[in-house]
Amino acid sequence: MAAAGPQAPVRTPRIAFVNPSVGFSDRRKSKPIGLAYLMAYLEQRGYPSSGFDFGDSEDDPVDLAELYGLDGYDVVGFSVYNESFRSSVAMAEWIKSRSPHCLIVLGGPHATAVHEHIVRRYGCVDVVVRREGEEAMLDVVRALDDPAALRRIKGTTWRAPGGDGEPVVNPDRPFVPDLDQIPFPDAEFTSHSGYPDLTYFDSVQGRLKAALTICSSRSCPYNCSFCGVLTIGRKYRSREADRVVAELLHFRERHQIHYEHVYFSDANFFVSPTRALEVAEALHEADPNISFSFGTRVNQILKAADALPRLKECGLRFIELGIESASEPVLERLAKHVKPAVNLAAVRLLRRLGIEISLDFIMLDPATTLADIRANAEFLREAGFYDYVPHDHLYTALVLYEGTPIREFYAERYGDVYDPDDLPNPFTMFEVPAVQRFSDTLRAFRRQWQDRIDEALSRGELALASLAAGGEGNGIDRAAHAQLQLDVVSLRHAPNLLFEALLDDAEQDFVRLDAGGLDALLPRLGPDRLTLGELITRNDDVARRAGFQQVPGAVGHHGRD
Repeated sequence: MAAAGPQAPVRTPRIAFVNPSVGFSDRRKSKPIGLAYLMAYLEQRGYPSSGFDFGDSEDDPVDLAELYGLDGYDVVGFSVYNESFRSSVAMAEWIKSRSPHCLIVLGGPHATAVHEHIVRRYGCVDVVVRREGEEAMLDVVRALDDPAALRRIKGTTWRAPGGDGEPVVNPDRPFVPDLDQIPFPDAEFTSHSGYPDLTYFDSVQGRLKAALTICSSRSCPYNCSFCGVLTIGRKYRSREADRVVAELLHFRERHQIHYEHVYFSDANFFVSPTRALEVAEALHEADPNISFSFGTRVNQILKAADALPRLKECGLRFIELGIESASEPVLERLAKHVKPAVNLAAVRLLRRLGIEISLDFIMLDPATTLADIRANAEFLREAGFYDYVPHDHLYTALVLYEGTPIREFYAERYGDVYDPDDLPNPFTMFEVPAVQRFSDTLRAFRRQWQDRIDEALSRGELALASLAAGGEGNGIDRAAHAQLQLDVVSLRHAPNLLFEALLDDAEQDFVRLDAGGLDALLPRLGPDRLTLGELITRNDDVARRAGFQQVPGAVGHHGRD
């Protein structure tokens, strides 16, 4: 803290928590559950707060801070990720210029990873709360009237008064041992853009369900080199099954919404298959119509295969599966500690059981070769992901988050020193020139075509669903219906076909690309060999005749590209 230091008010402080903008709009926006836990914890102990979620705003951060009056608070806390750090600092500097006595607190993965750097470089930041925030933040707001106590709080880093302003790092605070003592994340946020209704279409029950996100555990005992969870710590803890059920019932009553699907947002829900079964069975007993989904690793799927049939009986619909790559060298760099054959075996097991897969994949990293990309392409085809949507997995590249071993690995490999405030652009770091050109061309295809494909797929599939449900279809005959079914399949395949054609061409020194540009690689689709544009036009024509001129909630442009 600066020599004068923020002077805390003797009255109950006005507290705000901010989820800053990452600089682009994300169509999959959800409430910041970490801040919600923190706000609920403080309120339970007599310190209410206001929440502001600007996560997907593309507006200037200072304009947002002014619009929502963030300079009117005594304490403003920011939950900081690499992508949102500069927005956080811009807001913090503006608040300090308007209200010097406001205590600015940063927390979250990025703040934890570079806490000393932040305090040393940015005079607008008074305190960094490291790792978990509930207990430390409570001590911070309780100590506002006592600067000496404020400087002794475990789990915080602050600026020494006077002198050279060097950071003072207090001892780490133990992790919260009993997550069931933390109240449900019942907090409301002022959002600049609002939240879409969270739903899940249950194909087993054939209906759309209201959905709720619940976090039933914290951290993960594994050490994947790219994972931001490592910055917070690997101490895995979980909640009791009855508390998970109680949270579902609480939010049903609170929101007057009959939630019937639970998205578990745990970093790794399946660490303990026994506990996973307890949670699933408790939910199923509370409401047999409940379905749920979670994320985990491929090796855990195989180790606990015997538990999966019972989980499915209790409502398991899909698993977000951290496959990441089908290349053994890439898996080694990512410290996944599995072989490509394990990835394939896990996928085949889930397919046999009829459990859907949500695919987590890292297509490219800086050291990727064309052979690595070929291994990925062959895996996606062999594992049955040719019909998988969304197509985001085709375009992903490894992000080097601060505090992760993979960032250190590449810093040493390249003899570089990355600015702690920045994320290196993953799409400009490829060692192999052919991979760089492959990525540039693939991203050009994404910018030009992927939104159009997504929207056409939505229209076509909505039309097919209506026709299957007995809709009249405005005179669509059987032949047009069958053609629409084929066209939808072709649209699903189109990005994969382009991907493979581009890879083939890259392996031949880009002969086709040099001769005719991207258009020379675009696939001809269907038995009548239509261009991609012609196929989209035909699909949309049939969808319009079925009554779908617009797509509810149609996706927007892909954020970073």
